[in-house]
Amino acid sequence: MNAPAPRRKWILALGAGAAVAVGVALVTTDRWTVTEPAARVDPRAMTVEYVYDGDTVRTRDGKGELTVRVLGIDTPETVKAGYTVGCWGPESTAYARAALDGVAVRVSTDPLADAVDDYGRTLAYLTLPDGSDYGTAAVRTGMAKAYAYGRSTGRLTEDIARAEGEARAAGAGLWGPPCAGITDSVPLEGN
Repeated sequence: MNAPAPRRKWILALGAGAAVAVGVALVTTDRWTVTEPAARVDPRAMTVEYVYDGDTVRTRDGKGELTVRVLGIDTPETVKAGYTVGCWGPESTAYARAALDGVAVRVSTDPLADAVDDYGRTLAYLTLPDGSDYGTAAVRTGMAKAYAYGRSTGRLTEDIARAEGEARAAGAGLWGPPCAGITDSVPLEGN
């Protein structure tokens, strides 16, 4: 029986705080390896083409499209098949659509965070035209919770955590009634 061929991986090097793809290799490291070349993107301007929910969007530029799971935040479920809609989910999605739909944003990955999630979505920050971070703004208004995905916390973790503290103290959005911070989705009957 033949051994399976090693899977190709992109090795990333850090330069001036940005992730830069340097080539394909058959060796990997635990910290800076991703499984697809499109996973790490240099910061670039893209337009939000579609908002799935409060923390997932599809963006497009002249190079193609990218599905982005916003780093540092989590919003209540609204489109997860076989699950209920989470408390404050529709409000979070409406907020994201108002803030992002059709907007030119800067998409930037974080070398301290995982590059992709389990669904193959690129994990990235979205910088709004005014220079503010979408995730931090969503958390500050109570439309999202602070959330660290995977092995690492990312560069905006402290800002997002502070924003969550402000939202909690104010009882903003999902921290107020009727949710009081409880936004879990549960499997639908029969699932």
